[in-house]
Amino acid sequence: MSEGEVRPVAEHIALVKELTYRGIINSICSKNEFNVAKAKLIELGVWDYFVFPEIAWQPKGAMVKNIIRNAQLRPATVLFIDDNETNLNEAKFYLPKLQVEDPTFIGKMLNDERFSGKPDPKATRLARYKVLETKLAEKTAAAGDNTKFLRDSQIRISFHTDVLAQFPRVHELVNRTNQLNFTKNRWPEDIDAARDVFLQEEQQFGGHSGYIKVADRYGKYGICGFYSIQQQNSNHFLFSCRTMNMGIEQYVWARLGRPFVQISGDVISDLDVPVDWVSVVDDADQDIAVTADDFRRRLKVCIRGACDMSMLSNFLRVQVDTLEELTFAYQGWEICSLPRIVVLHEDLQRLENIEAVAKLPGLPPGRFESDLNVGASDVYILSFSQETFQGYYRYKPTGMVVPMGHFSLGHWLKAKLDYTKLGYDEIISHGVQNVSHEQWEFLRSSFEFVGGFDPARFTQDLERLFAQLVRMRKHVIIVGLNEIAGKDTSTLGVFRSINKIVKPQAMAAGFDYIDLAEFVRGEEDLTPDAGGAHFSRETYYNLSQMILGLIKQRELISNAA
Repeated sequence: MSEGEVRPVAEHIALVKELTYRGIINSICSKNEFNVAKAKLIELGVWDYFVFPEIAWQPKGAMVKNIIRNAQLRPATVLFIDDNETNLNEAKFYLPKLQVEDPTFIGKMLNDERFSGKPDPKATRLARYKVLETKLAEKTAAAGDNTKFLRDSQIRISFHTDVLAQFPRVHELVNRTNQLNFTKNRWPEDIDAARDVFLQEEQQFGGHSGYIKVADRYGKYGICGFYSIQQQNSNHFLFSCRTMNMGIEQYVWARLGRPFVQISGDVISDLDVPVDWVSVVDDADQDIAVTADDFRRRLKVCIRGACDMSMLSNFLRVQVDTLEELTFAYQGWEICSLPRIVVLHEDLQRLENIEAVAKLPGLPPGRFESDLNVGASDVYILSFSQETFQGYYRYKPTGMVVPMGHFSLGHWLKAKLDYTKLGYDEIISHGVQNVSHEQWEFLRSSFEFVGGFDPARFTQDLERLFAQLVRMRKHVIIVGLNEIAGKDTSTLGVFRSINKIVKPQAMAAGFDYIDLAEFVRGEEDLTPDAGGAHFSRETYYNLSQMILGLIKQRELISNAA
């Protein structure tokens, strides 16, 4: 325009619009006066088809770089067209992977497979980039205080577990996302084959998955993330670039309990960053009034039990904050969530007990810490299916009793092995690792084996635990054990004996007690092994809905009071 009268080319205007309706985004890089150029493009009816325009008397290489950065794109996915070879080379200097062409390419664009796009008759992709453009403008107006801008953005997300109902979108995310796809485990392009792969992943015990919806004060972004976790390892952990720099991936990762993510290829985000500006709602697609309190206060629910309770947690976290204190493996040792934790918390107020525990093998940092001893949660969901997993060892000088069990040393056997009778060479031959000779000899010399599951000791531990929760005035929900359905009759018998101890105490303490007979009626409600300890996803879902109902009922009563 600075060089003379503008002569609009109708074919080029039509091209910009056609690219838009193919879902392809257009921008402008021009050496001109911004306001003059904008006015002319508005007059031509084409200004609104562009995002992040860079119009100034500045080097074009730097301006192209700004456009790509602001639009949160990768240079390799961008084509820069210019009639000046110097400008093209300058842009390539700044962005070596950038695609460049001269104007002779314009007439070929619509037939080039790179610009086939996919139908977007409502220009929804352009609308999303317009939202991003608005957010950038407001962030700039906030003088670069990104955290303040994010807090003012009223970012909200929702967790959803009906993956099959939204499978086409989830399939697209798994196979198309890159910059925020941490795992990059792609599915087959054929959607039916991909669905089969997903269902196989879901059948693995201990796995859970879900998709994430995102919205903020600027708009709704729909389904923007997907995760699939197997025993605290991420098969899939990925997000759309629509959510870039919003803190969504960091918040979701933390909320899922920081599962292990094997990062594949390049990503542009660090997960280990604290985020406190995201709110969780029932459905981010719904129009709701968001207040500051929504970002600060949701019920916190502590879940203690075996690893299968993570399935329950997956469904609960849709509406509440969950804290998982579940069984896990540590250097070959099974770390169980037992009621003995309360007694040990008291024992470990003594220095000599602290020093003794520090010398034992197989104890991760914080082994005997629990929210039960702090009372930070509003609701406690407890299951006691692990009580027979461990052998118990008494520290001779003080009488402190500690549970221990190693996967290589038959910890699951009803008649527990006495580890103090096993020499160091013997345990090494059984495959025990990460245990020093000094640690093992300390266990053998300073502790005595007192047996496996003891109903009397369990009853006493339970009484101490329940009394503490009553004093704290906490809402407690006990999930009973399955004693009806399954092929492992020995386990069902143990569960029956545990229920007989737990249920009367729970009822006497005024706790909610869930009888699993309401949910597990036959082997069809179990996992394929049909043993009896683990259930189908539908069973965990139904159980979660009852728990949420109990929580809401108690909250209504508390608020009325």
